[in-house]
Amino acid sequence: MEPVLFGCRFLTQYYKQLPLLRHIIKWTYFGVTTGVIAGLGVTLFLQLLAWAIAVWTQVPYYYFFIPPVLFLNSLLVQWLAPGISGGSDKMVEAIHQKAGYLPLAEVPVKIIATVITIAAGGSAGKEGPAAQLGATLASAWGRFLQTTDADCRQIVVCGISAGFAVVFGTPVAGAIFAVEVLFVGKILYDTLYPACIAGAAGYYVAYFTGISYVYRDIIIESSCYLAMGAIVLGLLCGAVSVFFIKTIQQCGRHFDRLQLTKPVKALIGGIMLTFIAHFISPLYLGLSTELLETGVHGDSIPAAAFFWKTVATAVTLGCGGTGGIIMPVIVVGTAAGNLFGQLIGSVDIQAYAVIGMAALLAGAVNTPIAAVIMAAELYGSDVIPYAAISCLISYIISGHRSIYPSQMIATGKCPAFLTDTGNTVRCAGKTQAGASKNPLQVSRD
Repeated sequence: MEPVLFGCRFLTQYYKQLPLLRHIIKWTYFGVTTGVIAGLGVTLFLQLLAWAIAVWTQVPYYYFFIPPVLFLNSLLVQWLAPGISGGSDKMVEAIHQKAGYLPLAEVPVKIIATVITIAAGGSAGKEGPAAQLGATLASAWGRFLQTTDADCRQIVVCGISAGFAVVFGTPVAGAIFAVEVLFVGKILYDTLYPACIAGAAGYYVAYFTGISYVYRDIIIESSCYLAMGAIVLGLLCGAVSVFFIKTIQQCGRHFDRLQLTKPVKALIGGIMLTFIAHFISPLYLGLSTELLETGVHGDSIPAAAFFWKTVATAVTLGCGGTGGIIMPVIVVGTAAGNLFGQLIGSVDIQAYAVIGMAALLAGAVNTPIAAVIMAAELYGSDVIPYAAISCLISYIISGHRSIYPSQMIATGKCPAFLTDTGNTVRCAGKTQAGASKNPLQVSRD
């Protein structure tokens, strides 16, 4: 009799686990297929961008051509797809308010406009467009499969993960970024598994189709001085995050106030970028990979690099240039960390540059965990404790601000900010002034 009872109990427990097994199988399939689709699309985008940059930068004094190129680029966008304005924040907004819907028809124009902007010398990033491209392809895939709105949202998150992972070669950080970037103070743990699968799938697709990645383990000797330096750098990066976000916003508002057509605004922005390149330095144009690599290597870079890179990015995006904002955040953070190491006369300038990179990403994007993991994947595990300290401080200091205004505030960063809970970052602090809360309410569990 006992074997029969044992067998019944076993079958009962087995059937209770079947929904979990079905869930794993379902989201493994969705994660792999979404990762492969997004990985192929983003890989094509990166190869096209690399080719365009290599060709265009061979032109002597290429930055003198930025004004007419941005003018023509703006005409192209205005003619073919005026709806692509709004940048990478659109993917966050789509998940919160549009059930993950992102129009596929805009993808070709978005890719071409981004490639033209960055290759010509516009200070913008490739990570944001890559994540948005992955999200858009994932949205189309979810609609093709006729999934529910809830499933489509999760598939779009998988696309963000794959896009981020392909650009950096950091599949784990890509997954964490995708589930962390949507909310301030909340992580979508139910989406973490498919996001990890999609990030890994996208990464291997890119790797086997010719995208190469450079990983550099930096050796850090543990010390109290470095820990104290990380605390101070976290405070500074929080302040720089606020400066960066405010500069981007104010520059955009100033261009919006101009009673001019969008192509003319782009022409003016191009003239300003040419001025920066000719009279300050061309280091602040495009992706600024040379500035980033020099800073991370520990060599000295211009003291005002973080300032001019911020200004160049604000002008590029404010005048209507198409591109992402995460890469400029990373470059500005690296420059700030490098400068901090120089000012205190530290021998750990390389470490401070990496910590600054992660801390500014945490403060400006509200993704402290993804920032720490990305630093570890790119530069080794020695940086983790110091980056964690700095990232969390920067995240708190930046307050309810973000380069993605559509982020939802799930939990306030401190008790004084709890009234912002349930709002978007865009509406933070305005509830008591009469602004209505976002209709999407967020639970605190």
